[in-house]
Amino acid sequence: MDNTRRSLSYVILFASLSAVSALGVIGYLNNAYADNANMSDNMKMNANVTTSTNMTGNMNENMNMTNMHKILSPLQQFKSGTPAKNVQCDQGFTLVIKIEDGSPACVGSHIAQALTERGWGTTA
Repeated sequence: MDNTRRSLSYVILFASLSAVSALGVIGYLNNAYADNANMSDNMKMNANVTTSTNMTGNMNENMNMTNMHKILSPLQQFKSGTPAKNVQCDQGFTLVIKIEDGSPACVGSHIAQALTERGWGTTA
């Protein structure tokens, strides 16, 4: 009886690990596809803005072009050589630098305050 239970336990463990692995791959592919879709959308949007700007002549004055540029994640900026204190956050987020390793994070103002109070990081 013990061998049967042990075998059943191994089958359940294997099935669980397989399911978790499959979900991980699906999540990875979903993120990769989402990033590519965003890039395609941004390219189409930039092309449309350029075309519209050429047609109207003064559309550039009325549009804030910086809002159309997607900011890289703090970690991507940091890994590409941007100093942590110079990392830019999306609007509405606060830059916090982790004390332990100097890595940047962009968080909401309430979270930034809690992290600094707990000694996790400092605001830039």
